[in-house]
Amino acid sequence: MALALHRLDPRYVWRAVSTIAVEDVGIGAPEAVFWATSAQRAGFRKAVGELPLLIALTRRMAEATKSRSAIELAFVTDTGEPEMFRLFGGMTTGQLLDRFAGSDPYEAYAALSVLRGIVPKGYRIRPPDQRGVMAAGEMLIDQMEPASALAARAALFHPLDEMSLGFVVAARLHQDDAERHDPMPESMLIDGYPAETFDQHERLGRRAIGRFARLLSGLSPALASLSPAKAQAAVADGTFVVEGQLLDRWVGGPDFDRLRIAADCFSLTRHGLSAEAGKAVRQVVRSSLTDLHIIRQMVVNEAG
Repeated sequence: MALALHRLDPRYVWRAVSTIAVEDVGIGAPEAVFWATSAQRAGFRKAVGELPLLIALTRRMAEATKSRSAIELAFVTDTGEPEMFRLFGGMTTGQLLDRFAGSDPYEAYAALSVLRGIVPKGYRIRPPDQRGVMAAGEMLIDQMEPASALAARAALFHPLDEMSLGFVVAARLHQDDAERHDPMPESMLIDGYPAETFDQHERLGRRAIGRFARLLSGLSPALASLSPAKAQAAVADGTFVVEGQLLDRWVGGPDFDRLRIAADCFSLTRHGLSAEAGKAVRQVVRSSLTDLHIIRQMVVNEAG
């Protein structure tokens, strides 16, 4: 599939590979993040060999232990406690570096986001702090083993988005702590795609979610109160929360569940639902997943 995508759009495929490396593999294979991040530069790909690098990276990521800790850390902090970014925006470079060096992964991520200038919309109150970013990069060398430090520095200096910064912080965690590791379960495959990817990024997936939303609107007064477009968006988010965000807990910590609940609530209340209505939508989605699986397969069969 990677080679087919390369033939269709050789520029896009490298962004896709880097996104998968950071968001879906992450600390499960830090070296994949380093190579995928480096491969964003055409000169690097030319020096290494574009197709051999693509093949080797795809194979390594397929075989690796999967960790979604980067996206989990970024998502729960961005949506569960966004005011932290405004608070940290008033700190000095030294204060931010102290927070980054601390043991709280959420504070470390927020501090690094402010230093790098990649924060949730509406919270950017200062320009990127290049001196602080360089200092954070030096700190990484002392905080982790060399391979992880190399990958974390690559993600810090050449981030795709906030998920890259989530990886930088997650890479510092102790990966041998089995009690904190809740492996992500296998995703149901739809036409060769993981279900959550199919729903979010494929035309047929969006069509399936549209049909599912119309079905659920007849069962849920909360969804029936929304416009068809908002109802579909709410069902798509509700499905992703119920089915797609079964993520690992490398990040962990006592605040994880609180931030997780806040983040999941935001993903539905932003469509105009109350917190209680959002909870009801998640429940009706959870109880109707069998219907969604049938709808997805019907859409695939119709297109085939």
